Amino acid sequence: MVNQAYRTSSLERVSYGSYFFGQNVIYTLQFQFLSFFYTESVGLSIASASLLLLIARLLDAFYDPLMGAIVDKHLFKSSKYLVWLRIVTYTVPLSLVFVFFSIGQTYSVKLIFAYATYLVWGMLYTMSDSPLFSLSTAMTDNIFERDKLISYGRLAAALAAISSAVFMSLKGGVGWTGSISIYALISFLAMFPLQFLAKERIQYKRSSNITFKKIFTFLFKNKKLMIYYVGFLAISSTNTLQTMAVYFANSNLGDAGKVTIIMGISVLPVVILAPMLPMIIKKFGKRNITIFCCIMTVFMCLLQYFAGYDNFALFLALAAIRVAFMQLPLLIYGMFTADCIEYGAFINGERTEAIAFSVQTLMTKLSGALCVTLSLQMMGFFGYVTQGKTQTPEALHGIWIIMSLVPIVGYLIMLIVMTFFYKLSETQVSEMMATNQLVEMASRDESNKE
Repeated sequence: MVNQAYRTSSLERVSYGSYFFGQNVIYTLQFQFLSFFYTESVGLSIASASLLLLIARLLDAFYDPLMGAIVDKHLFKSSKYLVWLRIVTYTVPLSLVFVFFSIGQTYSVKLIFAYATYLVWGMLYTMSDSPLFSLSTAMTDNIFERDKLISYGRLAAALAAISSAVFMSLKGGVGWTGSISIYALISFLAMFPLQFLAKERIQYKRSSNITFKKIFTFLFKNKKLMIYYVGFLAISSTNTLQTMAVYFANSNLGDAGKVTIIMGISVLPVVILAPMLPMIIKKFGKRNITIFCCIMTVFMCLLQYFAGYDNFALFLALAAIRVAFMQLPLLIYGMFTADCIEYGAFINGERTEAIAFSVQTLMTKLSGALCVTLSLQMMGFFGYVTQGKTQTPEALHGIWIIMSLVPIVGYLIMLIVMTFFYKLSETQVSEMMATNQLVEMASRDESNKE
């Protein structure tokens, strides 16, 4: 595709990616460091911290689909999606500062404060994901340009992950709240331009009397979406590297500051691969890429475990290769959702992209919480002691098992899902999009005659 065929401008695409960067700075910080903050700084027990994170995600099982249904049903005068993203720009960075604020009170008060701030943050964050991904379908109706937009977003997400690599070093200088405040400001500045630059130029005809019941009925009829997210939940909830890196650096390597090196080296291949995604997808297809990466992830996890970490340079090299294969399927998950939206519109005759992307949001947050909960519970099983200066050999080996071997389970499940159950190619999606557009045009012509 040549640039002249783009519906979007360069500034739009950059601002779209920039918003993803700001949003993912916020998400990455809480995903990578919140459990460590709760257990090692606030002093919550492993049981309390894991229960809090799990309860928050169970509530999301209600909030996220409801938010998606609200976005699908309502159209504001100015826009359908940008209005939600405008609210998020100001509220989500600020709310995260309170999440990482430690109050010097009794254990019960600290636990209540943790619940209140984290649950509020989660509700506000829910407003961002579904409208942001849905916006790509309103910015352009070209499947490859849409994939390019989302690939911009995933590249930005990888850059956000790299930016978090220096967090622990910064925290050593200005503390938890100070470092979070700096990142929150960066996030706000990155998210700010989109509300002024993006255009919702593709207006789809929707039923004026669509009900919440119909929206949820359409959602559950979208079997491709449901099948895909079974696999996604499996790989994302067992992707333990980011959760365990700070514990591994602090306990196994004896230097929490080394998490900066681990995260920086491991994310670098993702940054290199992300700009190449549209070309790779066009050549091999998203499904084939996912299958290949699942196979290679299993192999690299086993290789990393048996190679150990006594040789730190070898550990970093293997981690970088392993993460490249682990992250590629996670870089393109939004593109799978967009494809499933076209499939849903094809079989239902009604577009409900916001609730489809809300399932994506739910699965992302739920898998993150399951990953942290699984990691913390396994650490407790192996005898990890919170705020302990040293850990037993069993606890150290347990941390290594969690970080290197646990992902094998999730990627084997995704391999089975993509090989035997999910069979939707880019060619099929393009044909469905063409049919959907013809139906849309016919519907508009009929409305104009009336």
